[in-house]
Amino acid sequence: MNYTKIAGQFVCKMAMPLALMFAACSTEDGNAVSKVDGTPGTEMGGASDEPRIVAYEKISLSARAYYAPAGNEAGSSEDVSVSVPTNVFFDGGQIILTELDTVTLEPLDDSTITESFKGDVIDSLTGERVPGDDGMASFDSVSLRSPIVLLEAVSGEVSLSAIVDIRDANTFVIDGLSHLATYRIRKLAESGMSFVAAKAQAETEVANALGFGSQNPFVEESLMNSSNVAVWRKAFNELVAYDLLQHLKVELGESGSLADLSEDSKKSLTDAVERTHYWRLLNVSQKALEMRDEAFYQECMQFKAYYANLLASVFGVGQCLSENEGAFADVQGELFELKCVSGSWEFVYRETSRLNITHTFGTMIDSRDNEEYKTVTIDLGGTSQTWMAENLRYVAENSGCFRGDSLYCSVYGRLYSPLVGLDSSYRKYTTKEGCVDVKALEYLNESLSDDTLYWRGRAEEDCDEIFEYGDYRDDGDNVLWDRVIDSLEAINFEVCPEGWRMPKYEDWNALLSYLDGLGQGPALTLLLANYGNPTGFGLDLLAEIRGEKGLFLFSVKGVGEYLFEPVVTPEEIRGNAAGDVVGALATQTSSRRKGANMYFEALVLGYDLPGSGFVRCIKDE
Repeated sequence: MNYTKIAGQFVCKMAMPLALMFAACSTEDGNAVSKVDGTPGTEMGGASDEPRIVAYEKISLSARAYYAPAGNEAGSSEDVSVSVPTNVFFDGGQIILTELDTVTLEPLDDSTITESFKGDVIDSLTGERVPGDDGMASFDSVSLRSPIVLLEAVSGEVSLSAIVDIRDANTFVIDGLSHLATYRIRKLAESGMSFVAAKAQAETEVANALGFGSQNPFVEESLMNSSNVAVWRKAFNELVAYDLLQHLKVELGESGSLADLSEDSKKSLTDAVERTHYWRLLNVSQKALEMRDEAFYQECMQFKAYYANLLASVFGVGQCLSENEGAFADVQGELFELKCVSGSWEFVYRETSRLNITHTFGTMIDSRDNEEYKTVTIDLGGTSQTWMAENLRYVAENSGCFRGDSLYCSVYGRLYSPLVGLDSSYRKYTTKEGCVDVKALEYLNESLSDDTLYWRGRAEEDCDEIFEYGDYRDDGDNVLWDRVIDSLEAINFEVCPEGWRMPKYEDWNALLSYLDGLGQGPALTLLLANYGNPTGFGLDLLAEIRGEKGLFLFSVKGVGEYLFEPVVTPEEIRGNAAGDVVGALATQTSSRRKGANMYFEALVLGYDLPGSGFVRCIKDE
């Protein structure tokens, strides 16, 4: 869903008082209503300045409902799939209009009208189901006795509300914030306050409490414009699950203040931030997001800033000022806390935020293609290493890009394939027919079944995929490993520029052993750019990102594999692995679930020669 486009349909074209931001904006000046003078005994209740009204005739008004709380998506043990939440009213639902007494806000008798949201519709040309007008419903030419109405958007178990005055506009928004304000409006009306005053006060209180009101110290006045407020509203609606929203409605509604929020509700808000899709999304490379949709990335950054301000408000941590620069604030997060950085509270990871691993940055230029790289020198407790702080991008033979997409090369560097460089003497097969013969025989030897026809069919399926979608030279099962081990010089691993070299097993082992010995969290976390980057090493989580018109799907896969200079594998390891390991090493990630998040926790040195891998060059000293 393209929220930027949708937001423009319901946010004002010019600045307006904060209270009206809750009513959204009309594309017109409001309803042209027909006021009919009342006759004795038929007038409805109202404030002293209300005219006697019998009907507002032939009224047309619309409402857009938006609510897309992030789900707790499951992921495998090795990767995470992240999808942008979808409006629960996208697939339809109902909107119920109920006329209210203008003083008591109680429903009038026989005053309910129901319409349907426009969900998927049938394309008249193709006959296929296509998205309709996402979360929009209209009431056309209706007659009302009251200008004050309750709008309820219902989809499944979700029921959101808004109390509005149809004379203010003819298009309204129903979402989590209007739902919170509705309860507070009723409480204030019960105390004797007029509807107009109650609505203005309730909406101001809710906005201030939830991180973007004019009285909130965390938001600069210059940022209080309708476009930013629309994004912040969206951030809130994609954060809070419905059961938590119902608790907030009551707790915030009683006093209009965060002071009455329970400790459970505060902790639940923090937990919700840790579960949000956007939190996981921002743990992948900034470049990877920007190259797909920079505007979407910037919106995500606004989400992250909003969530930090929200929790700062909820937990009352005070403003981030020059005198508390670098201070930390606990918001009861399992993964993160807040840190005061340059006048703003920012999220930092608990396990890395307070580390001080000595490192210095530099740069180098590869004379082969004039590419410039960031470098980092890391103190390993008396000794030091200088690494490239970026993956190598040199265009060498047998190198390519992640997913075959050249855009990814600028983000993650190039993938290098030592296996591709092996000639046919190191291969079990070089044709699809040869592949079928080899694999069918291997399957028969490994199985307890002698069903030759079945295993040959299985081999044909595997080989079709290898030769149609892949490259037989990338197939690790196609390598005669014993021959490779006996002549490692046949594989040219050296792709680093002059003065730099491929790392050895000992280089990686020294770095990871030192980091593990600190006892300050998993070694991988200490190397990742978006987990605080305490070592300056700057590894990026590898992510496949697809997006078009605001619709995104992310698959986060750890950090990929990194090639080492080949070494002879110890014989006992070769024997235990049945000859499937060789003298080239690759890093691999292991991961576990922490709360609702995948947490990549270790770099494992493996004796495996992958089909392809990234390269981090180390300075030859």
